Amino acid sequence: MLVNLYKSKTPVAVFSFPILIGLLGLPLLFVQKEVVPGFFEWQTNWVSWVVSQKVVHYFSAVFILYFGAIELNRIVNSYGFHNKNTYLPGLIYAIAIFSFGQIQFSTVLLASVFLIFGLGYLFRINRQDSAIASVFMSSVLFGVATVLEPLLMPVMLLAWFTLVIFRSFIWREWLMMLLGGLIPWAYHYGLYYAFTGSWFVPFDGLTFVDLTFQPTVPELGINGFVIILIFYTVWKFLVLMNAELLVFKKRSRVLFNFVWLTFISFVLGWLLYDQFILAISIPLAVMVAVQMLNNQRELLANIMLYLWIGLAIWSHFG
Repeated sequence: MLVNLYKSKTPVAVFSFPILIGLLGLPLLFVQKEVVPGFFEWQTNWVSWVVSQKVVHYFSAVFILYFGAIELNRIVNSYGFHNKNTYLPGLIYAIAIFSFGQIQFSTVLLASVFLIFGLGYLFRINRQDSAIASVFMSSVLFGVATVLEPLLMPVMLLAWFTLVIFRSFIWREWLMMLLGGLIPWAYHYGLYYAFTGSWFVPFDGLTFVDLTFQPTVPELGINGFVIILIFYTVWKFLVLMNAELLVFKKRSRVLFNFVWLTFISFVLGWLLYDQFILAISIPLAVMVAVQMLNNQRELLANIMLYLWIGLAIWSHFG
């Protein structure tokens, strides 16, 4: 049972988790992935070079996904979402990325790692202690993520929402939030000017797509299941919140804000790139995992997880 394995048998999960992610990424060694144009021209060139080297592409994608998943596990284990160590959030994050064919090297996947680390810094904020260092580091990390994928810009507001939830207004913290978000962009344009002698960074791949829907049966299956799972998770998570301590409720509000901010990026990516920017999988992976970990009916949680994996495989090879 996967839920039990990654819920309580941590030593086993330590060894099985990277193997599982490696298996999910195996198609990269046999199938040439299409390169989706990035926001900036340099992003497209970088991704194109990595994708052209199959072995480099495989190990880069698997390592980035594993690194982000491990950090997501650490966040859930460190900040009171569950009373035991677990690898389930990272597992669900990996399955979500696999479900929509996003296990490949991309600036979006790399940006998601910076978002996860930034979220960890936001969870350090509490009412009693100064938040200057935490909000600055989270804003820097979010800023790097937006340089890698500018359509993630709405997520920059998450630091502000977190300060509103946890703290009274303190101008130094708000100033550090703004400064932290600007520093990566200053480096981005500064380095580009140093290498090219031009301040203008060429755009690439921005075009409104023709919104025609011709989904296959496997795609309808996986999309329908994920939508149902999201609604079920939100309901169960809200029920769980009502019985938890205030600090759990506040961090959960941060997650909910994370969901709708990344949903904006998801829609923008769909309209402008015709691809999914799956940063929304970060907060949803935490919420799905937490409700499964606290679900008394473990069999139901396992059925949901196995069904999800089965539909994901069907959508890829069906």
